[in-house]
Amino acid sequence: MKRIASYDSMTFIVTIFLLSSNCGWILRNNLKSFKEAQLETLDVNEKTRTYLLHVPKAQENHSAKLPLVLVLHGRLGNGEIMMNDSGFNEIADREGFIVVYPNGIQKSWADGRGATPADLEQIDDVQFLEKLIQHLLNLFPIAADRVFIVGHSNGGFMTQRMLVEKSKLFKAGASVSSQLSEFVLRKDQPTEKVSVAFLAGTEDPTVPYYGGYVRDGGEILSVEDSVNRWLQWNSCSKASQTKTRDDKDDATKLEIVSYDTCKEKTSVRLYKIVGGGHNWPGRDRKIPFSSLGNPTSELNAAEEIWQFFKTKLQP
Repeated sequence: MKRIASYDSMTFIVTIFLLSSNCGWILRNNLKSFKEAQLETLDVNEKTRTYLLHVPKAQENHSAKLPLVLVLHGRLGNGEIMMNDSGFNEIADREGFIVVYPNGIQKSWADGRGATPADLEQIDDVQFLEKLIQHLLNLFPIAADRVFIVGHSNGGFMTQRMLVEKSKLFKAGASVSSQLSEFVLRKDQPTEKVSVAFLAGTEDPTVPYYGGYVRDGGEILSVEDSVNRWLQWNSCSKASQTKTRDDKDDATKLEIVSYDTCKEKTSVRLYKIVGGGHNWPGRDRKIPFSSLGNPTSELNAAEEIWQFFKTKLQP
């Protein structure tokens, strides 16, 4: 039976507002300096798009080729909130990768489901993100075969669209509180094998774990159906390894299901947050008159995602 998320329009607006972030670094043609990042611009299809960029401190004056991680905010969010919520900058400094936080049009992404402001305006965010990657490859010593993408909520749906439509661009990707949409499934399929992870709460009140319809957001697959689709696309064995974690007294527990026997050294992984809600894992945002469901402290999402990506750094 298909499910419909049970929240009213005001709850939806307040909920999504707090699902984004941004960051940057001191680069030429700067617009505005942030504490750890720089706001930059890129003209695409007669629109000036913006993004925040962070380059690891230890690598600013070195020529070694670095990985690149794109981090996409949620609906009604922006790069700055996503930067602050996710904590990727600290990991980038420690591990040595460049991280970029693009900003969507009207705080949304045209992920193909048809209802976001960017979709309604017929924004080509696929082209924007593709051009942004090429722009950064021209500016910095980035390894073109070590580009990764991650997104939360609306940004996670956009991540799935990019992984399917532009799989050749990415080594791996991760969607948080989001999964495959029916639009993406009907429209295309990946031309290359690419490693994929999903991080999702089973009691998410905004994006239903078991699929169905998201109010103002179209029809989506369940998280586990999305995993199965990627297992098929990556020609994986159904053999898996499962680890559990229940160290915190927070009404959630974590199941990590890994499928590592796939073609071209790819993997598919599910971080199933049993009892978890829509918050970025490891964060606990409080919203007046609304609830994102149970937050979880069982994992730090950015750390888990980077560790997954890190296993894919070698050819």
